[in-house]
Amino acid sequence: MDSFPAIEIDKVKAWDYRLVNINTSECLNVAYGVDANYLDGVGVSITSIVLNNRHINLDFYIIADVYNDVFFQKVAKLAEQYQLRITLYRINTDKLQCLPCTQVWSRAMYFRLFAFQLLGLTLDRLLYLDADVVCKGDISQLLHLDLNGAVAAVVKDVEPMQEKAVSRLSDPELLGQYFNSGVVYLDLKKWADAKLTEKALSILMSKDNVYKYPDQDVMNILLKGMTIFLPREYNTIYTIKSELKDKTHQNYKKLITESTLLIHYTGATKPWHKWAIYPSVKYYKIALENSPWKDDSPRDAKSIIEFKKRYKHLLVQHNYISGIIAGVCYLCRKYYRK
Repeated sequence: MDSFPAIEIDKVKAWDYRLVNINTSECLNVAYGVDANYLDGVGVSITSIVLNNRHINLDFYIIADVYNDVFFQKVAKLAEQYQLRITLYRINTDKLQCLPCTQVWSRAMYFRLFAFQLLGLTLDRLLYLDADVVCKGDISQLLHLDLNGAVAAVVKDVEPMQEKAVSRLSDPELLGQYFNSGVVYLDLKKWADAKLTEKALSILMSKDNVYKYPDQDVMNILLKGMTIFLPREYNTIYTIKSELKDKTHQNYKKLITESTLLIHYTGATKPWHKWAIYPSVKYYKIALENSPWKDDSPRDAKSIIEFKKRYKHLLVQHNYISGIIAGVCYLCRKYYRK
């Protein structure tokens, strides 16, 4: 198979408000890979990390395909407010069109693969986070984590995902070992030495590619036997969809506990959505109120999937008129899409 074409990634902006210059090995390097829909989420995620880890040096990297001036202004303010270094890269996605995507997952899911490759040129270790991850505790232990020769430290995905992954990927060895790729602490040198970005892209371009979660499935295939597992506290997966079946809206406490460090809000409904008004998203709200995005209006539904989620949540919240209107909007969009 032909090698994947070179991808253009350019540094577009960088702010450095740190009080002293520090060696990169002395700070926690954190990266995100997103499209325009998740930029604001990244800003709040960064804020949540800073609020809970003021005692350590932090260095942030964002890889996206599109930026805007408003985002630049807010990131500059964020960097100054918390004395951070934040670097933005723009990735040209023209050559990514050959990679699979879905209605739910855009090709931005692959940005992490290029982030690992790019940042590995200058960094040794990296914490990669999805934009819907919110920090609520001290993660400085990662600075001294012994990877024991592993390429990455990850967190196992939730139990229902384990058997599904085994069936989907036809690999019994993944049972109990399948991890969620939303939180990955990586040895970039080992990743580069094993040429894992190149191998991942080769698999993704294969005609036999039938992966439901392309980036995550491929990372699990390639990193099998090359990871160590972090406790659930480092990737506490919470789906706001579960609020639809919880009349008390207190069951989240069974998952998000005092010991939780990183909350991963998976699913179509995110904590920044207008209808996500549950106690379970309070950790996001705390970070939001302490960020340059605090005056932004909550995000309304854009996609058909979001319209579907919106009307269901509005009905559960007893906003019946709004829920019915949202339901009609969803049905109209669904009908006219055909």
